[in-house]
Amino acid sequence: MADHVLTLPLTDEALERLNAAAHAAGMTPEAYAVAVLDRALTENLCGVREDQVAFEAGLTGLHAAPPEGPTAAEALAEYDRTGVHETFEEWSTAFETDLKARLDDRR
Repeated sequence: MADHVLTLPLTDEALERLNAAAHAAGMTPEAYAVAVLDRALTENLCGVREDQVAFEAGLTGLHAAPPEGPTAAEALAEYDRTGVHETFEEWSTAFETDLKARLDDRR
C-alpha cells in the first residue's frame, strides 16, 4: 500500500495515452504511472543530464545528437571563475539560429 497519494492534473489526451499504455502493459493506469515514475527517477531519466548517456544509440527513440559546448558543471565552473554569463536572450537567439540552420540543411 502506498504511503502517499499524488494527484496529477492530466489533459484528456494525456489520460487517453496513459490508459492505452497501461492497457498494453497489462496494468492499471495508476500502477503504470507509478512504474514509469519509479523507473524515471531510479534511472535518472528526468531532469538535466550531466553526461551524454541519453544520446547513445538505442537509449531513446529521439535519435538526438549530443549537445555541443560545455556540460552544465563546466558552464557553472566557468561562471564561478569569471562571472561572465550568457543571457537568456543571447542563448535563445543562438538556439533559434542553430535550429533554423539545421532545418534548412534538412531541406
